[in-house]
This record gives sequence, C-alpha cells and structure tokens, in this order.
Amino acid sequence: MKNLFTRKFVSFLTFFMVSCTAFAQKVESKEKLAPAVVIFMDFNKSLYAKSEGNAYFSEDPKAALVGMIVPKKYTDLMEEMKKDAADGVKNLQNGEFENAGQKYFFYSGNIIVEKTKEFFLEVILKETDADHCIVVTSMFQPKHKSIFEKEAKKAIISAQILN
Repeated sequence: MKNLFTRKFVSFLTFFMVSCTAFAQKVESKEKLAPAVVIFMDFNKSLYAKSEGNAYFSEDPKAALVGMIVPKKYTDLMEEMKKDAADGVKNLQNGEFENAGQKYFFYSGNIIVEKTKEFFLEVILKETDADHCIVVTSMFQPKHKSIFEKEAKKAIISAQILN
C-alpha cells in the first residue's frame, strides 16, 4: 500500500504549481489574504518575485518555495515519508542532516508536471514543537538546481512561526 500522505502531498504540490503557473492572472486589487500561520523564512526573495502567503514563485525559470505547518510529530512524519515512494517520483532520495543541533529530514526526487516538464522536488522538514513540523517544499527545473537548491535549505534552516 502506497503512503497516502506522500501521494496526496505530491499531488497537491503538483496541482498547486500547475494552477499557479497555468492559470495565473494579474489582479489589480492590493488586498491579499493572509495565511492562518505566517512562517518566516530567510532566503533570496529576488529569486522568487511572486508570493502568496507562505508560498513564493519565480516566473523564469519556473520555481516554487512553499512553507507549511503539519500537525504531526517529527519522527512520525519522517517515518511516514520514508516508507513508500510516491507515484511518479523518480530518483527518490531521503535522509537526515543536522544544523546547530536541530535535525532536518529531506525527501527529494524528480516529478513530471503537465505531462512533459520535469521538476526537481525537495521536501525538508523540521520539528517546531512536540506535535508540529514546519515543512518547506522546493520545486524547480533540474537544470537550475545550482540556483535554487541552497535557497531551499536556507529557508528551512531559518524557518520559524511568527505569531
């Protein structure tokens, strides 16, 4: 049985990326909906010119950086993500690294979006408290890995919930 959370998560991200890039419209209104939880992330904001809440996008080359809170224990979410590869993810890798005493888990691979475009997907998580994790997802075309890869790691290492 495939990991339901992982499949839904990758499907959501794929749908989100496709809908934001394919159906984006210019909105003249200056009002924006604020996310329920604001996640501060330190990264090069000039790479991701558009933002919507805790999601940041670039137009050319296409890339996305999305932060979210997941109500699960770090160890439970990590084990869930390790269990099974999601459908459609190639070259799947996962592992853990540590920075300044904080543990981080990553999950990465390539996915096909819109039937022809290949994107590198990396999901990195860290514990915020005993029952929650911050999850930062980065998507970009593999040929632009040198530009966007370190920004995703910088974002998750700096990520914190703002009240």
